[in-house]
Amino acid sequence: PSSKAKEIRLLAEFRITIYFFYTIMHIRKILFFLLFFFQSFISFSQSLEYLNHLRYPVLDTSKYDYEYLRIVTEKNGVIHTQIFNLDTIKVYHASALIDEDRNKISERILSYYSNSQMEYNKRINFQKEESEEKYYYPSGVLKSETSNHSGELISEIYYAENGEKILKPLIEEASPKGGIKGWNFYLAGSLRYPPEARAVGAEGMVILSIDLSEMGEIQNVHVANAEFIHEALWKEAVRVVMAYPHKWEPQKENGNPVLTTIKLPLRFKLS
Repeated sequence: PSSKAKEIRLLAEFRITIYFFYTIMHIRKILFFLLFFFQSFISFSQSLEYLNHLRYPVLDTSKYDYEYLRIVTEKNGVIHTQIFNLDTIKVYHASALIDEDRNKISERILSYYSNSQMEYNKRINFQKEESEEKYYYPSGVLKSETSNHSGELISEIYYAENGEKILKPLIEEASPKGGIKGWNFYLAGSLRYPPEARAVGAEGMVILSIDLSEMGEIQNVHVANAEFIHEALWKEAVRVVMAYPHKWEPQKENGNPVLTTIKLPLRFKLS
């Protein structure tokens, strides 16, 4: 075929590909709303909310990406909070029993891995001040189980993936050079209040999600609440974090550095 024919064919294939992805996104939206309306038929009260990849609300879906849908339903004194991913797979489900004053009596929280295996199962009895929590490996094998009463740890057991009991893993949290004191010193000398935000009296807390390598290097910085904070503020927060001149001390499990994601709040307040 001629070069002109090839160009026409490639253009047609490109248009088909774009149409395919456009259709898929609309199908996902339709599936989300079908989920919502199904819940509406079986519940007396419900709400629907889009969430970003950090599970913070998204209001303007034409401007901000969303990766989850949260559906909250209520019936007969039980509030169900469910979160689904874009493939309509459930990744979270909390069921809370409430009294006439809408205080929680008890709650069960289930979280799932992307492969639909249970990640953790938590039960809370608020009246008795008791809680039980179980964590699982992505394979489905029990990883740990703990129980608490009145804020005190009653028991905790940890397991290897082969089912054998093991000692509690030693977790050392990631930290900047010099710890919190060193981090605050860096912020005091580097963070600037953007003039455009100051001019309109914009304040607030920027919530950042930071991916750290095993070497303590900052790999990615995401803004969890960009839609709810002045743009100049969150851009300054990202700038100052990315400009940090030192490596972080990486998170360690039993002395071994591991990849980790930390949540870092930065507050902007006018004096």
